[in-house]
Amino acid sequence: MPVRLQGAAPDAALSTACAYVGPRSPYANPFTPGDRSPSPAGPPMGPEEAVDLFSATLRGPVGRSYAEEFARALRGLDLMCTCPLDVPCHADVLLRLANSPGGGNTISTSNSTEGPAMPHPIMVSAAEQLTLDRWRRTAARQDAFRTWGPRSTKAAANFAHRLLGADAATLEWQTLGLLSFEEHLQAFASLDTVGGQHLELYYSDQGGTESITLRVSCMSCPSQHVHAVTSLEQLGHLLSQTPAWQYIAPQDGGNY
Repeated sequence: MPVRLQGAAPDAALSTACAYVGPRSPYANPFTPGDRSPSPAGPPMGPEEAVDLFSATLRGPVGRSYAEEFARALRGLDLMCTCPLDVPCHADVLLRLANSPGGGNTISTSNSTEGPAMPHPIMVSAAEQLTLDRWRRTAARQDAFRTWGPRSTKAAANFAHRLLGADAATLEWQTLGLLSFEEHLQAFASLDTVGGQHLELYYSDQGGTESITLRVSCMSCPSQHVHAVTSLEQLGHLLSQTPAWQYIAPQDGGNY
């Protein structure tokens, strides 16, 4: 089930499974805590009122079309906003909207209640435990999201050292793009661009299976060749088939 995360737009951009819905996004809440409330008394709005107004707007005749559009665009995604996780946020409304069976037809405010009361203590305890577990899962996913990049580059450096030896310490590993921060670590290290070919090493750890590949990309055409790297010697053999070899081993005249 998608969850709400806290962060800024650049954080969300790392993942194809996460959408930023905070300020200056197409999904931002136009009602800001601290602004004057539209209620007759007109005190500054708190976070809960701002969220309720956002939800009420989406239920209106104009907002309904936006609600349907938001539901289609955000379905199945984690949603990230700048709001702290312990205060009401319009991202919670968007999560319910995008992932409820009714899609854009199901919109409720943060204060709404549905179903019968649950007076029995065990039922209350069960509801409280469910809420606690959801908060724990959200916190765990938030931590995994924020540490994914450092974990990827560190794992790449360690595996490259084991596979390729001490000189692998000179590789500068960078984060690539977030696919699944819970199961898949990945990073890349650029080697060289020679003779119209760009050479890079790619590291991947998917479900505990680590690998490094050499990717040779044509700079003027869409072609790309990917080769598994199994040892330092085998990497040398792969490089000997590229224009970079004449600079790597000039004593051989660029021939292998």
